[in-house]
Amino acid sequence: MKTEISSYRYPLSTRGILGGLFVGIGATVVNLIFDIIYRNITGYQFSEYININSIIFFTIPTLVVGGIVYSILLEYLKKGMAVYIVLCILLTIIAAFVPLGPNMLPTGKPMPPSARGLTMGIEIITGLFGTFALPYFARHEEVWGE
Repeated sequence: MKTEISSYRYPLSTRGILGGLFVGIGATVVNLIFDIIYRNITGYQFSEYININSIIFFTIPTLVVGGIVYSILLEYLKKGMAVYIVLCILLTIIAAFVPLGPNMLPTGKPMPPSARGLTMGIEIITGLFGTFALPYFARHEEVWGE
């Protein structure tokens, strides 16, 4: 069976945004699986701030913005890919490992240690998907039928 290759080439900005959306959906699924496993292992069940909605609304927009930043950096910088990867790694480290202080909940109460582990895991998963999966899906022609 022979497949027809399209002569249309998607612009880098489109591939960045759609790649971010696709990777964001995949990362959301992985984050939700991590959430279920983490909660079962630790017994942490408080879900007022970290729940399905917050995971979805954190992961997908973050990676779509990552796709926009990716396409801008590749378009305007000679070493845009290297800058993007370094930027993603730095942002992941800062978001996941630099605590925002003992009073991280919006109520001003200290965040339980088990909640910190849950948020750290979600931030690391999202960062890894943004760092490695997003450039893969945005750059490879096989994904776009080119």
